[in-house]
Amino acid sequence: MNDFINRLYKNQAFFYKAFLFILTSVLIVYLMPKGGKFKYEITKGKPWQYENLYAPFDFAILKTDDEIVKEKDQIIDNHIPYFNYNEEIAENVKESGQEQISEFFSDSILNRRKRNISEFVSTALNNIYVNGVLREDARMDDDQLVYLKKGNIAQEITYGKIFLQEEIPDYLNTNIDRSGLTSIRTELLQLFYSGIEPNVTFDGAFTQKELDSKLSAISYTRGSIERGTIIISRGEIVEGEKLDILNSLKQEFESQVWSESSYNWILFGYSLLVSMALLMLLLFIRKYRRDIYENNVKITFIFFNILLMVFLTTLVVNFDPNYIYIVPLAILPLTLKAFFDSRLGLFAHVITVLILGFVVPNSYEYMFLQIIAGIVTILTVSELYKRANLFISVGQITSIYIVVTLLLL
Repeated sequence: MNDFINRLYKNQAFFYKAFLFILTSVLIVYLMPKGGKFKYEITKGKPWQYENLYAPFDFAILKTDDEIVKEKDQIIDNHIPYFNYNEEIAENVKESGQEQISEFFSDSILNRRKRNISEFVSTALNNIYVNGVLREDARMDDDQLVYLKKGNIAQEITYGKIFLQEEIPDYLNTNIDRSGLTSIRTELLQLFYSGIEPNVTFDGAFTQKELDSKLSAISYTRGSIERGTIIISRGEIVEGEKLDILNSLKQEFESQVWSESSYNWILFGYSLLVSMALLMLLLFIRKYRRDIYENNVKITFIFFNILLMVFLTTLVVNFDPNYIYIVPLAILPLTLKAFFDSRLGLFAHVITVLILGFVVPNSYEYMFLQIIAGIVTILTVSELYKRANLFISVGQITSIYIVVTLLLL
């Protein structure tokens, strides 16, 4: 027992390195996106550099985000609102209109022109309540189509055919003039004002429900590709329909690969790849920088910086992959060169970039750009204690990023 404890104590540095190695590998694998990796790089506007690609399985062609947004906007613009028509109010107003005639006119006038007045009131009320009276102005164009719900039937009419309450006086005055009843205009207007009630209301809840139903019924695919169909040939430009099909294949591939049955296998594969990369770094340090290898604090510092870069990059990728280049990855070789030496800085940088190749989209372009930037960082940065040299180096590194990015476009 004492011998075991003594051996354990003598090899505590080794056990610490093993623990640090395993912990860093686990954390990096944990940070990696949980999805399958499509083995082809899809670059819009560039020639297809791989062999002819055939569909490995049946899959649907996904619509682009712009197509879906355009379709949703079209549905919203063309959606017809619903209005409720209260038949009970309309019937009550029509019945009370005839009953109130005697209350508004003297007996002599009523007896002499009863028939004309009664016909005018009946006709006016029927015309007004054909499509109902709306109290509030929904601020729609007169030619806007709407659905008027009468019971279980929804009738399609134009918005201008519904009377707004504020439009009734003009309608009545015009028809009073046409009917020759101008002498009793005041009495007629008073009769209508006291009797007419709005019976049409905007049904916002049902309108929104129907809109949501239409939006949820949108198909996110258009057509399909059968297994064995050629998708793109070597040398063809990746654009238009070819680009949409490739992106659809990539998404379908990743959803199928990262299934519940293969989850553990892919996780195991990621663990091996990450462990191998970190092991190469440890072996490099052990062979060429023995003094650093023997110092656990320095090893921890190196692994922490690598883990920090992976964490920042995965954080940005999960937020928006378009911003991956805002992660200052060139700080890693710069830091390690300042604390140790150029060879270690460049080697650690390359290892980190190789690991990030499993995280970022368009990994080839990303890795090429970051390795070039790391080399430039190692070659240009010197005498960091001089402020002018530091600004010059930052300018050079930034210029390399811009030039290489433009060349890859």
